[in-house]
This record gives sequence, C-alpha cells and structure tokens, in this order.
Amino acid sequence: MALALVVLAFGSILAGLVGVPHAWGGSNRIETFLEPSFEAHQVVAAPSEFQVGEGRPTTRRELAVEKPSEPAADESTERQLTLLSVLVAIIGIVIASYFWRWNRTAAAKAARRAAPIYTLLLNKYYVDELYNAVIVQPIKQMSTVVLWRGVDAALIDGSVNGVGALVRGTSTRLRRLQTGSIRVYAASLFLGAVLILAWYLKR
Repeated sequence: MALALVVLAFGSILAGLVGVPHAWGGSNRIETFLEPSFEAHQVVAAPSEFQVGEGRPTTRRELAVEKPSEPAADESTERQLTLLSVLVAIIGIVIASYFWRWNRTAAAKAARRAAPIYTLLLNKYYVDELYNAVIVQPIKQMSTVVLWRGVDAALIDGSVNGVGALVRGTSTRLRRLQTGSIRVYAASLFLGAVLILAWYLKR
C-alpha cells in the first residue's frame, strides 16, 4: 500500500508540472485547456430593426458584444498561497515521518493522550456511521416496510392470492351440486320449472 502511494505521489508531482501557473513563469495548460469552450458572448437586443438616430439596419456583428475578460489575479498573492501550501505539505511530511518512521512510541503516547481526537480520526469523523444512519437505514426501512411488506406482499401478492382463494372457495361450493345422482338432477329440474312457472303466474 505504501509503494502504491509513493507511485501516486510522483505522478501528482509530474501532473502538477504541467499546470505551472503564470505567476511562476509557466503556461498553465490545464487552466486554459477548456477556455475556448466557455467563451461567452452577451447579445444586446436592439430596440428596432434600425438603430436609434441612424438610418441603417443593425447588423448581427454589432449585436454580439464579447463579454469582457476577468481581471488577472494578483501574482504576489498567488505566489504566497503557493509557498504556504508547499510549507504545510512539508510540515505534514516531516511530522508523519517522525511518528511513523523514527519514533513510533511517540505516536502511541500521543494517541493515548489525545484519545478523543485519535478515536475521531480513526473512525474517519464518523462519516460512514452518519451516512448509514441518515440515508442507508431510512431507505432500508422504507424498502422493507412500505415496498416489500406493503406493496409487494400485501397489495400485489394479496390481490393474486385473494383471487385464487375466491375462485377456490366458489368452486368448492359449486361442485357440491354435481352429485352424480339422476334423482337429484330430476328433482332440481322439476323445482326450477315450478319456480319459473310460479314467477310467470305471479306476473
């Protein structure tokens, strides 16, 4: 893992040399790489086809006014911020080398003396725990309670199973009429005929 970090560090140095700012005599190719894609033009609408006070048409070239360029950054401030960033990086490298290469016992003592800070840094500011509590668990609960148990199990499965149960219960009751007895069929036919005749006579 350390070897991979060393390789990435050298790659960062070489990549930084490509974008040396103008304050240090560089061309800063990275800064101006996409500049042609973001050239802005401000279109000024004319009040009419003819300019006010003039008797000639307003041309498209005159309507397109190029947006003025931003003022150049203060090079001295840029140099100071660059030196400050390099100084902070060097201090961090020296401190890390002291604790992890030259005096590891001092690192253990510092961790014991500053236990809350060490625990906070060791757990990465509890970002993962916060993300889990605020985003992951609410989505999991909503998916389990609403989507799975409510929509899938109760609504969809309930509808399908309910139709099946209705058909099964209705067929269970209707098949009792199929007894296979000719006498029952004849009696049912006679009873139906009597009921139909009674209904007609009653009308």
